[in-house]
Amino acid sequence: MNCSFHLNILKIKQSIKFIITLCFLLFAFTAYAENTDKALELLNSMHKAVKTSNYQIHLLSQDKDQYATTYEYSHLGSEKQDDIKAQLLYLEGPAKEIILNNGITSYFQPDSASFSITSPRITEAFPDVIYNDFTQLVDVYDFILLGKTRTANRSAQLVKIIAKDKDRYSYIIWIDDENYLPLRIDLLDQNGEIIGQQKIVDLDEKFDPREIKEYIDSRNYPILLSIEKQNDILDVWHLAWLPKGFKEIAAYNVNFYNSDIATKLFSDGVFSFTVNVSSEQSNQLNQLIMQGDRTIFSTNINNKNIIIIGNLPKVTIERIAQNIVEK
Repeated sequence: MNCSFHLNILKIKQSIKFIITLCFLLFAFTAYAENTDKALELLNSMHKAVKTSNYQIHLLSQDKDQYATTYEYSHLGSEKQDDIKAQLLYLEGPAKEIILNNGITSYFQPDSASFSITSPRITEAFPDVIYNDFTQLVDVYDFILLGKTRTANRSAQLVKIIAKDKDRYSYIIWIDDENYLPLRIDLLDQNGEIIGQQKIVDLDEKFDPREIKEYIDSRNYPILLSIEKQNDILDVWHLAWLPKGFKEIAAYNVNFYNSDIATKLFSDGVFSFTVNVSSEQSNQLNQLIMQGDRTIFSTNINNKNIIIIGNLPKVTIERIAQNIVEK
């Protein structure tokens, strides 16, 4: 009887231990799901605020081991993409100015020719990661709420964005508690070190948007850069491997100062890269260049110069290059 009794006690203890473990796992899963939901809600609120709000900010942007660059960015928001107007001024060096108006972005450069391109936003203001429906990225990325802090004398919540596969970088975004604008954006390498940072140092929501609108509407704009649908230059090869979540976004030809460049753009919504094929003959060897968060890899296929440019780690860019396959 004693043996039977002790056996029953042991079974009860094992059952209790199993139930406790199961409860812990269910609690952990629920807490993780709630954390993810809150992070996604914050990020989607940020996306909406960046597009639809009126604001004027001063930004500081810096890559690892490079000088900081400061900007003034004025934004007139709208629910309709083509109605958004914006102006980015470089506050140091040559008086460079970028203006977004009616879905066209124009670059005014005192040290080189000005030009316009069809573009829905000024990419120098905020990185691609800001402009997403983040609920569409949960298969590729984890979203972690890190808590509250302060920056630019404002209260903010931190959200970390980590790729489930370790073939790309990560972000930590500091989101304003009141207006949901991104106050700071840290780009982290695969070791968790900051390799790029963008910080708002001053935010003025009370600026007069009429003055900015009148200025943008009254400007004379440079000619639109010729961008055409791709031709056969890009049809002779394809990529046999892409990082998870990436897909081809666009393919086109650009004629820039008598040089024809065929380009394919790939993106997962957070990071992107382009494969560029020059019409000029070339036999150069492989070359890899790192510029802050940007990786540039040059190679040669059939005497054509192919350049891959992307904000991805070099091992990922190299793997993409190794998987360029002729059809």
